[in-house]
Amino acid sequence: MSCLERARVVSQAHELYSVLTPRGERLAAVTGRLRFLDDLPAVGDWVSLTTTDPPLIAAIEPRTSCFTRRSPGGGRQVLAANIDVAFLVCGLDADFNPNRLDRYLVQARQSGARPVVVLNKADLRPELPRLSVDAPVTAISALTGSLAGLTEQVQPGETAALFGSSGVGKSTIVNRLLGAQRQAIGAVPGKHVTTARQLFLLPAGWWLLDMPGLRELALDASAGAVSEAFAEITAQACRYRDCRHEDEPGCAVRDHVDPARLSSYRKLRREQAYAERKEDPAAARAEKERWKKIHKAMRKPG
Repeated sequence: MSCLERARVVSQAHELYSVLTPRGERLAAVTGRLRFLDDLPAVGDWVSLTTTDPPLIAAIEPRTSCFTRRSPGGGRQVLAANIDVAFLVCGLDADFNPNRLDRYLVQARQSGARPVVVLNKADLRPELPRLSVDAPVTAISALTGSLAGLTEQVQPGETAALFGSSGVGKSTIVNRLLGAQRQAIGAVPGKHVTTARQLFLLPAGWWLLDMPGLRELALDASAGAVSEAFAEITAQACRYRDCRHEDEPGCAVRDHVDPARLSSYRKLRREQAYAERKEDPAAARAEKERWKKIHKAMRKPG
């Protein structure tokens, strides 16, 4: 265990991890100590690897960012680690869903990565949708067009990840950037059939993580991450410092923002607050106290 080398986790299959070392790609398992601590690697992690045969992952370096979601049975699932840029890919076809995009934006903010909205299949939609998001937006056509609007968002040495639902064209983007057919694409053009997370080192000198399409992204974020993703709403002054722009009297925001964005904000804020109260009884008491103050203010004349 005294002789270790640095490696990066590029994929995972059950209890085995594919790691990239200076000597090439190897398969490794984790040590009993890490398993006992329930501290398991995720794709994107930098790890310390023994030089034994077979090698073992002995330690995980501190993460600079962490993209997570809530597991159906409780707890958190780490989807990706050490991501600098989160490409949030939307297809400009029947897949386009602004509410889903808002959810990804919140989770990207929470992870610590820089979100970039990628509108793929721009050739199918002459007029691009107007998005009120506090993040760079670039339109591309992964099949036929230039990817410069995407690649200019990443610097050499950084790591980007492609997030989005199945069929938005993530695998096509990966193959274009690699200059080779490495990721499978379904019979329908652009149909995403990736089933496992895979990290690639691109010829341009930066890393790209291809994520499978997520059927569901259960929000795992703080109130601050929700607020940051809806800056055009939360930056406005209102009668109550913590107004949620729902039924509070005297709200100065409800009639001055995009109703669809406000509806999405309310939904995600409720989901975030519910999850927080479920985990923290003190948060539940604070919420109860907040509504007491609001009802008291409603009874005051004038």
